[in-house]
Amino acid sequence: MTLRPAEQARVLTTVLAPLLAQGAILRRPRAGSVAERLRADARAADVLAGLADRYDRRPVAVTLGPRRMVLPLHHGDGRAVLEGSPDPFSPASAEKRAALRHFQPRGVLISPLDERPALRAWNEDALETGRPLHSAGEGVVGALHGIADGLARFAQGRGTLAFDDAEEPLWAAARTVTLGPGARHDTALVDELQALRMRANWAFAVPQRRALRSRFTRRVLAHVRTAPLDSLAGAGVARGGTPALAATQVPHWLFAFDAARIALWRALAVAAARPALQDALRAEAVEVAAAGGVRTLPLARAAVLESVRLWPTTLVLLRETVAPTTWGDVALPRGHGVALVSSWFHRDPERRPAADTFDLAHWRGTDWSGPPGTDEDWLVVPFSLGPVVCPGQDVVLMTASTLLSDLVRDVRWSPASHPGLAGDPLPATLAHTRVRMHAAAA
Repeated sequence: MTLRPAEQARVLTTVLAPLLAQGAILRRPRAGSVAERLRADARAADVLAGLADRYDRRPVAVTLGPRRMVLPLHHGDGRAVLEGSPDPFSPASAEKRAALRHFQPRGVLISPLDERPALRAWNEDALETGRPLHSAGEGVVGALHGIADGLARFAQGRGTLAFDDAEEPLWAAARTVTLGPGARHDTALVDELQALRMRANWAFAVPQRRALRSRFTRRVLAHVRTAPLDSLAGAGVARGGTPALAATQVPHWLFAFDAARIALWRALAVAAARPALQDALRAEAVEVAAAGGVRTLPLARAAVLESVRLWPTTLVLLRETVAPTTWGDVALPRGHGVALVSSWFHRDPERRPAADTFDLAHWRGTDWSGPPGTDEDWLVVPFSLGPVVCPGQDVVLMTASTLLSDLVRDVRWSPASHPGLAGDPLPATLAHTRVRMHAAAA
């Protein structure tokens, strides 16, 4: 169903433009603050809800210059697209290829269909997809404990903690997990990555900085060559990958850890505002610390997952048809775009109040069941779904849950901003860079 001009204008200005303004690849803090003030996600949901009512939740299409983009509005349609990836719904859409080529031109996510299986298989082997605890977990978690302890001491000494204060320690954690302790203090690595990601926000509109990308790639490769086995890159090389192959995939792993930092910070903000939740997380942290070793943290993992459900770190899931495709009563030619607005599905107004409630009881591992009587078709996909599900979801959850657990174990947090996170319904937009918390000894 192609929308009328006035409807298309509302979708473009109220739904898609705010997502682009916030930064699809690298978040723009000022745009995020404006989006929070204007309740951008709530306004977008109102527009999509109106279209869902008018068109009986059938997919709707908008025209962006020469490009047509279909927006699924029914949870079953969204699920069909994700389960039908990478063929006929490829994740390597034209928009995504243009963006990600700025810093990871050979990443599995935008790889050609014939090259994808081998790259995907190696990524799954390296990241141990499906295993809650990576085999390199002992070394990784030990490093994370040290970084979290330092951040906790800093927060207690200062009395408050803002995202800007935590940003570098959390990046240090990402570098250490990915490349080992030799990369922990290499701040230039992230500086170069961020500069390339900033260009990637503009996708087609700006030329690639090839010299910078080459310098960044050489820096990554140097770390990969010395990465120990208890790092993701080292484990990947040991599983049949060359250092050169690993270096082509590491930029995407680092990119994914940026989203993990955001999800962790929002989860900590909710816990700071809810003493009962914080106490439960602290009790789990104390129990696991007393037991020793590397263990899963079910409550902390669920808190991170619920953070991503409520405030998706992937704002829109893009797909592109690789062949003429019949989808229900919709016929799409090859090369047609599909866009799933994550927050629409996760916060569907028809699923309230559960959609706007922070509740860890609904998570079973990485599967969201919802409250009793929930429509089984409700699409909640914090790490996507189907054959293109994020291969690093278990590593990300291991990292973020470990840091969250460590940060609440010895510190009692309370809101220095956003006191409204203490109760439901939770706001549809939360600018993580504006969140500040008080810190005291637990």
